[in-house]
Parts: sequence; C-alpha cells; structure tokens
Amino acid sequence: MRRGQVVKNMLKSSKAKLVLDIDCAEGFITNFLSQLPAYVVGVDIDESIKIAKKKVSGTDFIRATITNLPFKNECFDAITLLEILEHLPDPTLDEGIKEVDRVLKPGGILLIGVPYKEKITYTRCIHCGKLTPIWGHLRSLDEYKVTSLLPGNYKLVRKKHIPNLGLISCSRIMNILPLRLWLLINDLLGIIRKGYWVILEYVKSLKC
Repeated sequence: MRRGQVVKNMLKSSKAKLVLDIDCAEGFITNFLSQLPAYVVGVDIDESIKIAKKKVSGTDFIRATITNLPFKNECFDAITLLEILEHLPDPTLDEGIKEVDRVLKPGGILLIGVPYKEKITYTRCIHCGKLTPIWGHLRSLDEYKVTSLLPGNYKLVRKKHIPNLGLISCSRIMNILPLRLWLLINDLLGIIRKGYWVILEYVKSLKC
C-alpha cells in the first residue's frame, strides 16, 4: 500500500496529464495512479491484466510488452517502471529502455523502482537441475547502475528509499499512520539503512 502512495505522491506535483504504468500486473500501483488528475494507461502481457480491468476504474488497460509499446512517439508525460528491470534479460532490457524513451515526452518523468543493492540468491531447479535466481531477479541494482542503463539525457532528480518493508510498510501499526508521518519515519530509517527498495525519479531532457 505504502509504495503505491509514495509513487502517487512523487507524481502528484508533476502535473502529468498522460501516465503510463508498464507491466502493471493486477493494477496495484495503477489504482493509486488513477487517483491523480491524469489519464492513466496500464500495459501488461500477462493474463493478470484481466483482473486489473475489473479492479481499477477510470483507467485503460492494453495487452502489450515493454519492447513493443503501441503508442505514438513522445506521447506520455510520465512513465512508471516498478519491479521490472531486475527481471529482464539483457537484450529485452536494452530494447525496453529504447521503447520507454521513444514514448516519453522531453521534460517527462520516468519513475523506476528496484530492489536496492539486492544480494541475488539462487536455488537449484527441481526440473532441470540448473541454478535459478530466487524471484527471477537477474541483476542487483542501485541508482548508479540504473542511471547507466538510461540514455544520457535522463537526469536523476529525486530518490526515495524504503529501507525495511516488513517494519514500516507491512506492520499494522505503521499502516494506520498518516502518510506524512510514515514518510518521516521511513526517511529517518533510510539514513541508517538504505535498503530494501528504492524509487528513482528521472527527468528526460532534450538530446543535444
């Protein structure tokens, strides 16, 4: 819940009128984005998009992948990429970033959320015997690695650490706190421990 509120809060001041939520799954984050004064579109290739269509009103959902977005060039004011980049193999990651850049307007906002400096652990597949990363996370990321994946005209302007999901995001006591108070506690904890999650806000400038 809190991650959705943080994402909405980060976009609230942007005055974005057209927002794209990529790999929206069942529409958890899209539901928060739909509360903005903006037209919101969610895309996903998975069957879960059918659930999103039933759960989230006032939003359009389209079956599509990050590597083939069915939109015109430079049409979105803001795009969210949450819990995506760590899952993508290199060729898909490169093509996906190119597509995101294509459909985002100059001056537009790109929000990227990833596990922060995650230590990738592996388990042995019971079917093929090969080592497989748990949760399907293929890479460990931080703000520097994410920035290196983007074109040079993307500037990191803000980052929000969520240091301990179990303590400050999921506990019943913390969930009843007003968002401002929760964010204050989150930021204080973030000074001590900068994991588990980071949301990075980039602004796309005109290419030189």
